Amino acid sequence: MSLRNLLLFVFIVLLSYVCYVRAEQNPYARYIAASYSVIDRWSLVSPPDQELFDGAMDGMIEVLHKRGDEHSMFVDPQERDTFQEDLIQEFGGIGVRILELGDPPQLTVVGPPEPGTPAFSADIRAGDRIVAIDGQPTAEMEMRDALRLVRGEVGTPVTLTVIHPEEKDETDVKIVRAVINVESIYGDLRGEGNKWQFLLGADDRIGYVRITKFGDKTLDEFTDVLAELNSAGIQGLILDVRDNYGGTLEAAVGISDLFLRAGQPIVTTRDREEEIRDRFVSTGRGGYLDIPIAVLINHNSASASEILAACLQDYHRAVIIGQRSYGKGTVQRIMQIESGRSLLKLTSATYWRPSGKNIHRMAEAKESDSWGVKPTTGFEIEMDDDEYLLWRKYRYRRDLLGEQTDGPLAEELDSQNGGIPNDFRDEALDLAIEYLQSQMGK
Repeated sequence: MSLRNLLLFVFIVLLSYVCYVRAEQNPYARYIAASYSVIDRWSLVSPPDQELFDGAMDGMIEVLHKRGDEHSMFVDPQERDTFQEDLIQEFGGIGVRILELGDPPQLTVVGPPEPGTPAFSADIRAGDRIVAIDGQPTAEMEMRDALRLVRGEVGTPVTLTVIHPEEKDETDVKIVRAVINVESIYGDLRGEGNKWQFLLGADDRIGYVRITKFGDKTLDEFTDVLAELNSAGIQGLILDVRDNYGGTLEAAVGISDLFLRAGQPIVTTRDREEEIRDRFVSTGRGGYLDIPIAVLINHNSASASEILAACLQDYHRAVIIGQRSYGKGTVQRIMQIESGRSLLKLTSATYWRPSGKNIHRMAEAKESDSWGVKPTTGFEIEMDDDEYLLWRKYRYRRDLLGEQTDGPLAEELDSQNGGIPNDFRDEALDLAIEYLQSQMGK
């Protein structure tokens, strides 16, 4: 036997032994495989293999949920693409925002399509009623089904049958799908060309940046907006992460880094034994050290948004305004299974803020315990459920229609969601403006 073949034989033996030892360390893996084979061969009914596998995955995830891990999940092949689109911030589509408006409800284009999108080039207009998609009537169609039909592979066509505003006849509009980028950085209002405005109308010395999620492109989006605001000579900055459920750790760390000196720990992650697994430290390359910052949070600010708020609070780089955050301080790893056909989102660690305190709210945690992010003393905003829903409606309509409070779309939106008082004020935003005005020039 040649030396090469001998070495190969020894490697195979060692690898086989390692696999054997690992299997013996966790015999339940063999039990599951054996049970699967028994059901597949002997069961009176003949369930598809995919359904058996999905059921096993769902059952294991349910055990984690019962033990307090509500964030782990199994993403089956049907949901994988939608799940990944949320992280990578792009999908194949035409570039419209649609809602069900009117009585009876009809799919309606809300807001003008952004320039450069297929819908804009095809002369789709704000207020268009979509009565059919590829010949399928939309009356009584579920919104998720409508979105599934409109979206699709880049380069493929879709035909919308629409009724333009002030017209009665239906028009077929053929549109070729393209890559639609999902922005995660919003301003307060949309301006010319449907672009977000990041300077506040109330005081154009203050920048206002709303981070709606932390995705793969969020850091680049944020950096571009911050450079634009810096060129405009802003003297104060509002970061709004209300209702931000989180996203990627990298985006939260990257944005935090922009406002810190070099060498400051941003966040650490710890395993179930509370041993530090990763430590993320600032680089000092951001250059935005002097600008005063106000961060707006609420009870739905979670995960990555809590990392950002906690970091800026611990280093006294920002005042925190609003309500106590959600307390979702766990790390989820995304792993491909079934050769990439499905995904496993598995909680594997917890986030800890620079002060050494745990962000995560455990199942048995009390209100007096240390978790989440609390507003800075004197900057708490009390808000009951009704007040929160009113703010949500205000913010939603403002995103769709800007300052427009009349017209057919505004009337239909208000009739569906309830009216908003003309004197409504965003109390947290007003308090942030007041604080920054007191700090500017110091």
